[in-house]
Amino acid sequence: MPLLSRRLCAALAVVAMIALSGCAATASAGEDLTAAGAHTRATVVTVGDSIMAGYHLEPAQAWPALLARQDGIGVANLACSGAGFTTPGDCGEDYPGLVAQAVAASPTLVIIQSSDNDMNAAKTDIDADTAHTVRTLHAALPEAVIVGLSTLWNQPTDPPATIASSSAALRQAVDAVGGTFVDVGQPLAGQPDLLQADQEHPTAAGQRALLTAITRALDEADVVL
Repeated sequence: MPLLSRRLCAALAVVAMIALSGCAATASAGEDLTAAGAHTRATVVTVGDSIMAGYHLEPAQAWPALLARQDGIGVANLACSGAGFTTPGDCGEDYPGLVAQAVAASPTLVIIQSSDNDMNAAKTDIDADTAHTVRTLHAALPEAVIVGLSTLWNQPTDPPATIASSSAALRQAVDAVGGTFVDVGQPLAGQPDLLQADQEHPTAAGQRALLTAITRALDEADVVL
């Protein structure tokens, strides 16, 4: 092959690799962009609902993306609006259905948060599906640290009983596999200025407040990111 042709082929290959990398940065569960803009393998996977996903915000404004930039780590945010342990979300999956993507990322830390989307499910179903999901994650990622976060309830009404029971179910499931459960409280309660018009989903400022509260709670629980 002539030298010019070889150089052209090499250049085209590099362009193709860059294009594929750009797609993977947003589409792959195993990779994400850090604060430095470097393309890196995810060390942290987050699983949650619309609050974690940054509903009605840019993906970069959700607290897991803020965490990635703050700490310079790879974070794959698998949060799915509308999803819970028993409830499929807009992505077509419930939390158990997201396990394969979490495993594919080969993280060293998995953060999973119980959700108010399960509030209409029977307690026995919440308990069973939560335990099954966490056991499956642990079996597939035995070296990864699994951290459970308590359920958030930002709405102005009193939370239903299943909010507390969903957190309790996750605490029990995470404890059973040697993980760490972190109660983050309700950091946005009574702060309507940090919520969107629906009085449920955080604004960009609310997401920043969540990041502060969650990282503080993780630090207090000795969770190393």
